Amino acid sequence: MSASPLLSTQSREQSLRKLYKLYPTLADTDSAEWQAILSNAQFLQVPAETVLATAGSSCDNFMLLLDGTVRIYQDADDGREMTLYRIAPGDVCLMSLNSLIHDRPFRANASAETNIDMILFSAADFHNAMRVSDPFRMLILSSLVDTVCTIVQNFYVTAFEPLDMRLACLLGRLFERAGSDCLEITHQELAQELGTTREVVSRLLKKLERQECIVLQRGKILVGENKQMPGILESR
Repeated sequence: MSASPLLSTQSREQSLRKLYKLYPTLADTDSAEWQAILSNAQFLQVPAETVLATAGSSCDNFMLLLDGTVRIYQDADDGREMTLYRIAPGDVCLMSLNSLIHDRPFRANASAETNIDMILFSAADFHNAMRVSDPFRMLILSSLVDTVCTIVQNFYVTAFEPLDMRLACLLGRLFERAGSDCLEITHQELAQELGTTREVVSRLLKKLERQECIVLQRGKILVGENKQMPGILESR
């Protein structure tokens, strides 16, 4: 992983407070071994669009995210991208766990979707934390189960729901997340989310526009007069 310089001591203390707020079970871990692991950890700030890992690269660290969003995705042979899942504060990365536990290369790509704050533990300290800290170990297992369930649900949606329905529901979630009737997003970015091509997404968006569900502008999508579209209806 690439990252910016270490934070200041003051920021490190603030990051520790944020760590225990996001992962409260870790606050109960006051053993000397855990404190030594924390003292070795790197507290980092990384700008948006930074590539954190690529498929086939070695995984030398374990990340706990404090702020921002990391996107985990795979590249297809035809150049398309497919989002596997996202890591938000409080989550852990399934691909990192797979690499660290089995000593395998990273099997996807990871990029900072926003500016992020994170804590990095070395591979050795990760394994040590799994050994000496019950709260840390339970955090990993709980997050692992949650992430697997999310991926299985995404697979079900991809396999069985029509693409136009998936697009409508995706737009609904994005409108809800933005808290606005206007999304600043490109057709290519939507295609990457859905694992399809920009041309297919553009065609489906035009169809939704003809149905007055949305209004298309350059780099933007607005909610249209007809809000009965699945997903958009749910988010309003």
